[in-house]
Amino acid sequence: MSSFMTRESFEQLALIRNRLTENGLPAASPGQPGVAGLFVPWSGRHLAERGGIYWVGGGTEGEYGADREQSYEACHERAARLCDRGPHGRAHTPLWIFLDALTRALLEGPYHATTDRWGWSNLLKIGWSAGPPEAWPSQLVERQQGACTAALREELGQLRNSLVFVGSLDDFGVLGEALGGVPAWHGTRDEQSGIWWHRDEGSGNLLVHGCHPNAARRGQFTELALERAVLLARNLLPRFT
Repeated sequence: MSSFMTRESFEQLALIRNRLTENGLPAASPGQPGVAGLFVPWSGRHLAERGGIYWVGGGTEGEYGADREQSYEACHERAARLCDRGPHGRAHTPLWIFLDALTRALLEGPYHATTDRWGWSNLLKIGWSAGPPEAWPSQLVERQQGACTAALREELGQLRNSLVFVGSLDDFGVLGEALGGVPAWHGTRDEQSGIWWHRDEGSGNLLVHGCHPNAARRGQFTELALERAVLLARNLLPRFT
């Protein structure tokens, strides 16, 4: 089992999730939108030592196991089933098409054949079962911001010389704080592809911040964003040259 989230961070998020449901927000069910299952990031077994790609989305989709066991192991297994069990039914969606294109260009194989060199996380670890993260209840987002910031900072701290692609224009008060405050690198932007980027000299990581692939497809700039991200990685990360 491989995750960059510690059990201490998980326990803090689990406590927040319990308090949210105890204080009036319903747990998600087939007939009612509500608090989704807790998300635990997944990382390939050689990602930390050899570098690779770390995908960071806004949040989970749907109920995400809200009615199932919420232990660290069970939550990690839910992510692993999407990432490390071969091709799956969501491979045709914009997110997975985009991730697959990144792994083919930079890791020389499809997502399901390069799982040792990439990982998956989200800015918000506690989701809502309906709508995009931008439309989730403010209480849900605000209560978890601090814990999610600490968790993401922890995750990024274990990466070296890797591409971190953040596929969510709204950072929900998490990304900027995890990077030590409002990131000055937002001034480095490619207008056509809609992405910002910054290379952290300490870790060697390249952070590329763009919109979700669903939005990129609607705006018809998916290929531009992909080409720009790949070019930046090849130019700025020695492991991808």
